[in-house]
Amino acid sequence: MMRGMHMEEKEYRQVVDQTFKTIERAFDGVDPDVAEFEFSQGAVTILFSDKSRCILSTQPSVRQIWLAAASRGIAHHFDYNGKTSQWVDDKGKGVELTSYLRSLVRESVGVELNL
Repeated sequence: MMRGMHMEEKEYRQVVDQTFKTIERAFDGVDPDVAEFEFSQGAVTILFSDKSRCILSTQPSVRQIWLAAASRGIAHHFDYNGKTSQWVDDKGKGVELTSYLRSLVRESVGVELNL
């Protein structure tokens, strides 16, 4: 599997779909009054009980997933690494999407996601 821009769009869409479905399943047992998962028009919005939100959006032109949590001043761009089957930040800081999301949800509302 290729990385970033070298990945074909069809493959990128499949990996993104699988990633978003995995995240959605992790929210199945979470009380929607605490943290609610919503998927619409290629983007995931997670709304927390304090009304803050986290948005994961697809960026097909650069084959990335972008994460934004405006209330925390956070933005990450993730490239897919086919060797590890992980989305990793494009700044080389070792930030991995699902681990980061798990930490963000834990810090925001005290819920442990099974990702």
